[in-house]
Amino acid sequence: MDINEIISEDRPIAQIIADLKDKTTPVPLWEELEEYYDPKKHEIITNPALRPRDKRKKNGQIDRAARILYPAEKIVTRRMNQMCFTIPVERKYETEDDETLKEIANAIEAIYEKVRINGVNKNRMRAYFGACEVCTVWYAVEEENEDYGFKCKYKFKCRSYSPMPTKMSKISEAKLWPVFDEYDDMVAMCIEYTITKKKQTTYYFDCYTKDTFKSYSSKNGLYTDAEIETRPIPIGKIPAVYLWRPAPIYDGIANNRSDIELTLSRTSDVIRKNSAPIVKVVGDLIGDKPDGGEAREVYKLKQGGDVGLVSPAVSHDAIQYYISQLKENIEEDTQMPNLSMTNVKSLGNIGADARKTLLADAHMKVGEEKDDIIWAFDRECNIIKAFLAEAKNEWRDGIKRLKVSHHITPFVQNDRAARISELTEATGGKPVMSQQTAVERLGEVKDVDAEMKRLKEEQQAETESSRVVDVFEGAR
Repeated sequence: MDINEIISEDRPIAQIIADLKDKTTPVPLWEELEEYYDPKKHEIITNPALRPRDKRKKNGQIDRAARILYPAEKIVTRRMNQMCFTIPVERKYETEDDETLKEIANAIEAIYEKVRINGVNKNRMRAYFGACEVCTVWYAVEEENEDYGFKCKYKFKCRSYSPMPTKMSKISEAKLWPVFDEYDDMVAMCIEYTITKKKQTTYYFDCYTKDTFKSYSSKNGLYTDAEIETRPIPIGKIPAVYLWRPAPIYDGIANNRSDIELTLSRTSDVIRKNSAPIVKVVGDLIGDKPDGGEAREVYKLKQGGDVGLVSPAVSHDAIQYYISQLKENIEEDTQMPNLSMTNVKSLGNIGADARKTLLADAHMKVGEEKDDIIWAFDRECNIIKAFLAEAKNEWRDGIKRLKVSHHITPFVQNDRAARISELTEATGGKPVMSQQTAVERLGEVKDVDAEMKRLKEEQQAETESSRVVDVFEGAR
């Protein structure tokens, strides 16, 4: 049964949705991953067998057992995301010195800029690394504008969806149901989500194919009372990019993380219980025991007596070493080094080569991960090009010819001055790049050609000015 047969209006809606939910991608359920990703769902909190119960003392105070959380999964996800996207994704356009292709490239860049694609990438890739799947839907709304370098009656926007609740990152919480044919080509992208207004929850099941958008809405979640909204998709493509992985980026670290939490919690109990010193008295006490208070306590003992403090026999060095080893295991397993402020400070002012060596393992991890991500970005760009072709028909041929490539640069803290000095020394003081390349590498200028033209004009004006000065000086 092909996709058009599945979504045929002659079939019962409940059966249509059931068939569309026949998921074939081996993506772990978020409900299972959340037990690792969300620290509040860790066993140190949820499993009473790991920690003693809270007790109420005779004075009414509650003696709580320590439950210290270590959000290792969140940390690893954040570090991987930062490693990939702290440096914005670079897009290169093969314009072939064709003015039309340059205009198209500028329009595409303007679309990316208007949706703030750098922020979109960071947010959705956090969901990808943490929840194993994310989907971004592109759409056009009718609104006259000139944001893209020409008069356009559409504004292009995007929205991302993921099972991971990320309310602060502009990603809608949803269940994703991609549909693939026997050739592993995606023939439909379905998104299930809810919207609550005035305490009334509405269930939505949106289905995108290359030709049609269908939205099934229901008040009961069973879709027995579903209403159908149907719209054509003019671009001839599914306007959605779906990215998935079989395991989260933090896969396999749970045992080490759990041991860290348990060790820290037990140690915290010991330290807290022994924070008030226990006085040990050897020998006979003369008089009553001191009442205490602000003044120092004085114990009178018979000859040969002694007073001291009892200290718990806890090897803090051993505990610290054990926890450090567990954290190191996590870093090695995930190929994500500890780049916290404390750790970086301890490294001192190391050189550029040393920094690259420190991040070598992380860079190799980025190399392993980036191919699938770049594939998704390439497909996304094709969707944008298709929308752009609908908005400006005369660009259709140029849009087909324009080649766009995406490049992910792993993060490294560059010492620009040291690098320039190194290259200058290697060339014996000669220039190592042209002025135009330097402007391009700086990344602060959008239209490099226009900027080079302005620089040339300024240089010419400066030259003319110096000639005038020379004439007047020669006349004196």
